[in-house]
Amino acid sequence: MSSAVLNNPRGIFDRAAKGVTLEPVPVAIERGRIRFFAQVLGESDPIHFDLRAARAAGHPDLVAPASFFVVVEAAANDERKPLGRLSVLELVRCDFRYLLHGDERYFYEAPLYAGEEVVFGTTVIDFYDKKGGAMEFVTLESTITHPKRGVLVRATRTLLHRLPEARARA
Repeated sequence: MSSAVLNNPRGIFDRAAKGVTLEPVPVAIERGRIRFFAQVLGESDPIHFDLRAARAAGHPDLVAPASFFVVVEAAANDERKPLGRLSVLELVRCDFRYLLHGDERYFYEAPLYAGEEVVFGTTVIDFYDKKGGAMEFVTLESTITHPKRGVLVRATRTLLHRLPEARARA
């Protein structure tokens, strides 16, 4: 990829963030958040709501639904604020007026349980353009790690800006 594409002056993303790994932050997995999120999703499996059912199924506590990754990421961003740290969306300068989700891939190594403290980290992998620079993309890789059980979730996501016409033609 040419340096002209990597430093697209028409784009919105801050491409200087390529390769940056945000300092991981701890996140507490709370029962209330698991119950609420499972309810919002329409989950019916009692392992997400009922501690006795979760333990009867062999789990130490309530089990977070698979898509709970987004809750952990939001909690990690909340943990970053008082520390004066940027979220990855702030780091790469996402403009929510033009931001779309591209591709999301989640790899679940082990469940997330209520009562655990996990660590959330993200790396900015790459930036690229399509459609003659009218669309710009950023690829992010994130992990949720438990200090004893290791990596629980890996995620690769691509976000994109559909640039305003005037900016794309500039």
